Amino acid sequence: MALMHFRRREHDQCTAICTEILRTQPKSQAAIFVKCRALSSKTWIDDTELERTGDTDLMSEDIAVSVMPRPGTSIAHPTSSSMSGVVNQYVRPVSVCRITSQSGVSPTLQNVTMAATSEGSYLDITNLEFLEFAHQTAMAKAICDYLIYFVRNIKQALRLCEEVLKKKTSLEDWWWKCRFAKCYYRLGLYRDAEYQLICSLQNQNMALNVLGLSKVYMRLDQPNTALKVLQKGIEKMPEESHLKIGVARIYEMMYATCRSLLFYKNALVLDASNIEALACLAANYFYEHQPELSLRYYRRLLQMGVSGPEIWNNIGLCCFYSSQLDMALDCFDRSLRFADDAADVWYNIGHLGISMGDFHMAHQSFKIALSLNQSNAEALCNLGVLSLYARNIKIARSYFISAKEVAPTLFQPHYNGALLAYKLGNLQDSFAMVSSALRVNKAHVDSRELKNNLEWHIRAL
Repeated sequence: MALMHFRRREHDQCTAICTEILRTQPKSQAAIFVKCRALSSKTWIDDTELERTGDTDLMSEDIAVSVMPRPGTSIAHPTSSSMSGVVNQYVRPVSVCRITSQSGVSPTLQNVTMAATSEGSYLDITNLEFLEFAHQTAMAKAICDYLIYFVRNIKQALRLCEEVLKKKTSLEDWWWKCRFAKCYYRLGLYRDAEYQLICSLQNQNMALNVLGLSKVYMRLDQPNTALKVLQKGIEKMPEESHLKIGVARIYEMMYATCRSLLFYKNALVLDASNIEALACLAANYFYEHQPELSLRYYRRLLQMGVSGPEIWNNIGLCCFYSSQLDMALDCFDRSLRFADDAADVWYNIGHLGISMGDFHMAHQSFKIALSLNQSNAEALCNLGVLSLYARNIKIARSYFISAKEVAPTLFQPHYNGALLAYKLGNLQDSFAMVSSALRVNKAHVDSRELKNNLEWHIRAL
């Protein structure tokens, strides 16, 4: 029964049955093996997924990266305190390209004893004798994955790998070297992980090892080296779509959009049901102002069984920009049924109401979005504009002030407040706010024209 549930991916039922067996037979190796496999599969994460390094990771890294690297050799880009482009008032489509049960970043390492617990097994990790399992390859592999993915005790998993590799028969096994590399990677020992993956590739040419090695180089901020590794892998395994997806991800992180799309399309030729490639192409066509083509890819994802608030929200946006307002409203309604945090969906419904001329519906939608997310500066700004249409000047001004406090890097509330002050004859406040808007977005034409008019009026006075 436990094996049947495991094959059906019913991990909770499988774990419950194994737990009952272990209560009566604590040393049943079959039950321990199946339970370790079930718990590992339940919490399995995609190790080949590329990670975006945050500020906290950069502060804790010992690897020094040049502040101004050579163009095209790094994915690290200089940050700016101000926004250089126009802020899009519409919500970005939420990507559904990489669906995983958990984030690819492992949590803080910790020692956990899973003895006699409801979710773990009767396996005391702190007192585990690895020599007992070193000669049982299948059991050792199950326990190793259990330690890495469920218990997340990387040091103990590393000890197990060392004990197994002491055997001469395991020296040529690529699987253990790959697990060695995963442990080193999570411990931050990237050069050791690189060495183990290269040795594993020498034993067995596997796409998993190629993707892992490219991920190590990306963590070391060497995207060109990662691309060379993937290109060599594609030459040896031309039918492997995952390698082309890996190349597309790196080009996407390097902002080489055209090359990234080319490899996503090539991956779809090999695997027409690749969710990541379909979602990335759909999002790209949306931002290239081709919502009709984007809609095709999202419909294809629906046909494949991918459903959720994100995809229905994205389809609604595509229908909205395609002037299919009735279908857009129905898609947003379905997104609300699935969404836990529906602030972005209500914000989009508010824009749909504005385009339909239903200002009351738009006002109510923005109010609901604001109640779900009090830091939604775009909703505050739009509520201020709607209040101006209703000739509620004091309320509109308060909305613009709140939007500026919530998001100082958003230029719209600065410009709207400056325009309102200009029409009310308050030239000094208008000049100060339009100057703030231009500091945020120097390319905004309306702000420049308003500032020129204010300068002319001030000189005339």
